[in-house]
Amino acid sequence: MRNTTRPVQRPDSYQHQTHRAMHCLLFLLPMLLAFHIGSAFWQSDLLAPRDIHRLLRYFGASAPYLPPLALVTLLAVQHFLGRDKTKPRPAVLAGMLGESAVGIVPLIALDYLTGRVLVGLAMLSLSAGASDAPLGQRLVTDMGAAVYEEFIFRMFLIGLVMLVFVDVCGLDKEAVAIGAIILSSAVFSMYHFSGDQLSGAFPWRDFIFRTLAGAYLGVLYVARGLGVAVGVHAFFNMYVSLLGR
Repeated sequence: MRNTTRPVQRPDSYQHQTHRAMHCLLFLLPMLLAFHIGSAFWQSDLLAPRDIHRLLRYFGASAPYLPPLALVTLLAVQHFLGRDKTKPRPAVLAGMLGESAVGIVPLIALDYLTGRVLVGLAMLSLSAGASDAPLGQRLVTDMGAAVYEEFIFRMFLIGLVMLVFVDVCGLDKEAVAIGAIILSSAVFSMYHFSGDQLSGAFPWRDFIFRTLAGAYLGVLYVARGLGVAVGVHAFFNMYVSLLGR
């Protein structure tokens, strides 16, 4: 899926470079490796890669390494088919890391404003028994959740909406982008509720927090690229895990 609407920027600018598939791939790769290497030592029940694997298995592809391979391949294909001449720039990757660390501040403020005040693990881990897991397991799970959920809810879902309604139907790009962010945020929020949580009174506080957090991540994806959105997501998850130690 291609990226969505954004202001025209100079190809050599930092703002432009953070959107490039090459820099996104290099930025995500350490987190992806950390998650899958960690999963070799700790049993992971993270839903996002498991759901991707279920979808691939439906089409006859059942190898366990396919979810990370699909993500890496998609970014690599995007780089080569787009004839992107971007070369890796360590300064860009360092900037993305710093931007991701600073980018969690609005999520921390939102967390307190919605009254959650860091209850349990972060919004996104979705791993059975995660709060009782060793800190190392929680941290690698936090990274895996960030990579795969941004892939599903931002890169894939927002990209799919843009493809259908802008490229095929010819609707206004900015209006569709706003609608895509709102849709992906609501779906993202509902994805984190289990059947048990929805059996009683609807958890509006958590739903509102996750929807607003998803909207913020969606704006980051559109404005700053996949890498920065994943980085902010991962840093916030790890921030909560560290405080909940």
